[in-house]
Amino acid sequence: MAAMNSSSTVVVHGATGTQGAAIVRALLAAGHRVRGVVRPVTPARPASLSRLHPDAEPVPADLLDPGSLAAAYAGADVVVVQLPLVFAAGPALRQAEAVLAGLRKARVGRAVLNPGGGLPPAPVGVPFVDARVLVAAELPGSVEAATVVAPARTYMENLIAPWSAPLVRAGRVAYPLPPDLPVPWVALDDLGAAVAAAIASPAPPALRIVSGPRALTGDEVAAELAAALGRPVRWNTVEPDAYREMLAPHLGEEAARGIAGAYTPPPPGTPPPPAPDPSVVTVGVTALREWAARQDWTAGA
Repeated sequence: MAAMNSSSTVVVHGATGTQGAAIVRALLAAGHRVRGVVRPVTPARPASLSRLHPDAEPVPADLLDPGSLAAAYAGADVVVVQLPLVFAAGPALRQAEAVLAGLRKARVGRAVLNPGGGLPPAPVGVPFVDARVLVAAELPGSVEAATVVAPARTYMENLIAPWSAPLVRAGRVAYPLPPDLPVPWVALDDLGAAVAAAIASPAPPALRIVSGPRALTGDEVAAELAAALGRPVRWNTVEPDAYREMLAPHLGEEAARGIAGAYTPPPPGTPPPPAPDPSVVTVGVTALREWAARQDWTAGA
């Protein structure tokens, strides 16, 4: 299959979200034409893509309607699939099935799936996770070339999310990870760059894991933030239920419960998941201190 060129058309799901916005920026910077899938505009739901990405074209589609999705994909060289956080099993799986059917109907050549996190090898009973597992399993049979681009663990952007940034400003990182666990925090700009690189490749990889340039313990995360902000910051491990309470006012109880549940420790004696094959790992270039220094920590204060 030939490499994509600067005149390629790429359709991006979730283009107005935090993860999707980074991918759109990387694709536009690479010279691609970008269409962002949006829900049909109504007076109560005005267009938002044009405000975020003036150079991207909004294309309305219904995530439960394969025909609507196929129309949005028409003429596209690549589709970047990012499914929303849906916590009801029926709608989550129907959305996944509709996307796959839309890709087949539109005869899309390439697709890239960003699951937003690690993918288990089989369904786990969590609807939004199982929907991503389904897409990852069936995507190779739905398009000519399929790639999964996923973060190694956790996004740096979680630290400046509305439920976290006020605490960091006050000198505390509250996160449901052990303080001594080294984590390769990933910047979304590095994820976007990996998606753009996969699209540019004449032989796109089946899997690409994006890692931060350095694995940091909780205390090291706090130290990097303190250096960037110029004030003391300490790490505070919180229980998943406490994290749910942090998230709920911003995301709603259902989403908060689902996200926090992903941080529930496995039963004692459970072996750790195997490390990814180094050949599929792309190491990002964005260090946490550099990333933190670029953020506006006063936003929303």
